[in-house]
Order: sequence, then structure tokens, then C-alpha cells
Amino acid sequence: MIYTHEHFSREKNFEFDACIVGSGAGGSACAATLAKQGLKVVLLEAGPFLRPKDFSQREEEMFAKLFYESGGRRSQDKTVRVLHGQGVGGSTLHNINLCKRLPPEILTEWNLPALDVNLLDKCFEQVAKDLEISRLEESQLNRNNQLFKKGVEALGLAGGMLEHNRKGCLESGFCELGCSFNAKMNALRVYIPQLIKAQGQVFADTKALRFLHKDGEVSALEATVTDPKSKKVKATLNIKAKYFISAAGAIETPLLLFRSDISANGNVGARLHLHPGAVVCGRFEEPVRLWEGIPQSYECTELLSFKKEEHEHKRVWLIAGSAHPIGVAGMLPAFGDEHKELMKLYPYLSVVTPMLHDSTVGSVKTSDGERPIISYNLNAADRVQMRIGLKKAGEILFAAEASEVLIPFRSLKRYQNLKELSADSMPLPDFALDLVAVHPMSSVWMGEDPKKSCTDTSGKIHAMKNLYVADTSLYPTSLGIPPQVTTYAFGHYVGQQLVKA
Repeated sequence: MIYTHEHFSREKNFEFDACIVGSGAGGSACAATLAKQGLKVVLLEAGPFLRPKDFSQREEEMFAKLFYESGGRRSQDKTVRVLHGQGVGGSTLHNINLCKRLPPEILTEWNLPALDVNLLDKCFEQVAKDLEISRLEESQLNRNNQLFKKGVEALGLAGGMLEHNRKGCLESGFCELGCSFNAKMNALRVYIPQLIKAQGQVFADTKALRFLHKDGEVSALEATVTDPKSKKVKATLNIKAKYFISAAGAIETPLLLFRSDISANGNVGARLHLHPGAVVCGRFEEPVRLWEGIPQSYECTELLSFKKEEHEHKRVWLIAGSAHPIGVAGMLPAFGDEHKELMKLYPYLSVVTPMLHDSTVGSVKTSDGERPIISYNLNAADRVQMRIGLKKAGEILFAAEASEVLIPFRSLKRYQNLKELSADSMPLPDFALDLVAVHPMSSVWMGEDPKKSCTDTSGKIHAMKNLYVADTSLYPTSLGIPPQVTTYAFGHYVGQQLVKA
């Protein structure tokens, strides 16, 4: 059963075999795995329990419900917007269904001999089956993606159709605001029902405050249940369990560990990757209406390689971008009448997003245990890669016959032809460009050496007997791809490793 704030009214004590914090890809898969093994499981979620009817397709309503800080969470210097989902289903509620498997070269780079690769492969296979992952058809390309594909092919670049986890899709274009038609094969539709069928429980509106521990063993978790409308605390919970798993995401998991005085030799929060993206717009003479249809269905991999000999200079993934009016308005760097004139271009804009397989290492810290201090500033190598990505995106749009290319630097740059774009050296000083990160990861990473990592290869926090991590925090590096499939797989993996422990 799924319990919300309406089911709680006072202090309460519980006892389970396993308590998991966070109901996104990793937490839901881990919870379902444990429950199906016969364990008594509770899954805690700080956000609300939303049903398809609750996804109103309105930005001003859904951003407040689906994202931490209403989608306004940013890095300390305000240059990177970090979108991190909440709600029963976590970030799988708002993601756009992109399915990419962990590249084997990345696994080799991690150098984790104790990782059970055969078991992990089986977990990936299970995820592909559960999510019914399939490749999109060209007939499903909206005009935005058609133009992107046209430009990629005109330049002879490597590209192809993407795989998604959608079933019964009506191609409404509102994926990022939650699917009103329940067409996403996500945590809410797949793994939460599996958990409940196996007698597991979900507590929504429930924030984990801290793990109580002594001599390297967690005895209980303290949590509060809050009414999302009044913001009043309805109940305080004390949850005892044999095993505890944090799957709250690469920002919230470090905060929970900080509040619990767990630092893993000071490593917690110290290796943050964001897989950041920027925006390049092409203006076309005929309407594009990029908000219609499936938002992202085609990719360009020309500038992305995981091969060791190419890795340093090919770290940009190119994909069609999309946004609804508020998102576009916030992206365009202008005011007053100038901004009004730019917004009139909205129906005619096609967008390409370069996303960095970043080598930049940031951090998550906190001063009060509640709000994160996210430090992240692109290093020199990543700035070179971003310039390459921005220019290639512009070239693709011109090849698709855009009449103009716009790049929303702090001062908007508008290029009338390819020659102008090519001639621009495009320096990227601090604060020159707004970035968006929807894939924070690596902040509580796994490794063999307790002095140089946070968890072992089972996901267990070093020096803790019964505390695990099962989210994007675990990855020692950026993945360079959307992480949802890998995170589901590691959720299964951690659950199965825990059962064997």
C-alpha cells in the first residue's frame, strides 16, 4: 500500500527488514527486488504520491510538485540549473524515457575487480524486460527531431534512433511534466506495483532526517511526514530495520549522510559529476512547434566516444532539445521588448542540446544539513568540449536549412550563416553560459579502497555494516549517457548483493 500524510497523525514506530529512502529508479528497483525475496520492505519518498490525473501539463503547477526547489535548484555560482526529481517514482516521473545501457568501456575505466559483472548483466537484462525498452520508429519523429536528423545526415555524422521505455504513448509532448496518460514504463508504473504486490509498503510525503548508528551499524532512521500543502509536520517516525539503503539521488543522499554524521573518510559529496547540457537554437521559416510529439527520439554520437584512444577529445553527446513556454522564457537572455520579440520566435525554433561527458569534478556540501551547496565550475578541457559541441550543434541546424542560429550566452549571439559561426572563437569565461543538469551523479561513489571511495562494490558504505547506496551517487565517473537504465540495474544489483550478504 502507498501511505500519504493523510494516513499519519502522530509519532509512530515501525520495524522492517529493509528501509529504502528514495523511490526513483534505484530505490524502486532495489525495494521490489528485496520484497520479492521475502523481506519486509518500506520505501520512503519525500515527495507526493501523484497519479496520472494529477499531471496537469502546466509548468507552473508541475515543476513545484516534481522537482526539488520547484526546479530552481542551482549551483553555488548560479551557472548550472540542477533538476532533481521528487514524488513517488522520483526522477522517472519527469524524465523523457531515454534508454541507454552503461558502455562497457566505462565499466572497464572504473577498474572494480570485485564487481560481479555477470550479475550486473543479468540486472540489465531484467530492466530491459521490465521496462519493455524498444527502439522508436522514424514515423514517430516530430518536426524538431526530423530537422535534427536532416542536419546530422546532411553532414554525414554518426546518428540514429533512440530506445525508449514508453507503452501506449499518445505523443502529447508533455513528458517532462509527468505523463497524464500513464504511458511511461517507469518506477511508478513498473516497480512500485511489483513492490506492493510483494507486500511492501510506500510512505510518501516522508522525509528521512537521519540514520541513527553506533559502532558502524545503523539501528534506526528518523523521519517526518509533512502535509505538502500546509507544510506542517503531521508525524514523526522511528523506523528500525536490519538493512538501510539510501537511494535519494546524488544531491539528497549526501545531505542525508551529512545529517547522519557519516562521511566515509570525508569522501561523501566530494566527487560530483553533472553531465551538463547547453542549448543551441535554429530559427526556421516554417513552424517547428517543438513542444509537440515525442521530445527526444534521435541522437548524434559523432562527438562521443568511450574508446580510450578517443575519450579525451570526443565527450559530447548531441540530442534534440525541447521546452515549454516558461522553460524557453527562462532560457532566453533578454528583457522587456527584446525578450517579447524573441518569444515570438518560439514556434519557429528547433533546438539541439550538446551534453558533456564531463571530467569536471564538483562537490555537494551543506551548512545546515538541509540545502545543498553545489560547487561546479567547468574545467579547461570541458570548456573546449563544450565549444566544440555548441559549434557542431549550430552546423547541424544550418545544414537543416535554419535561417539563423541563436546561442543563449549571457549576451545572446545570433549567427546568420555558417561562416559567422565558424569564425567565432567562442570563448567561455566564467558565467558566460547557463547550463542545465538533469543527471547529477557520482557523489557517493563505489570503489575498492575505503580511503578513496565511499562504498564497496556491493553498494555498502565503507565501515558501515548495514547501510547501502542504490542511486546515481554510486558511479565513479560521469556515464556520458542518460543514467536511468543503469540506475535501475544497480538498484537490482544492490538489492541482490544485500540478500547475499
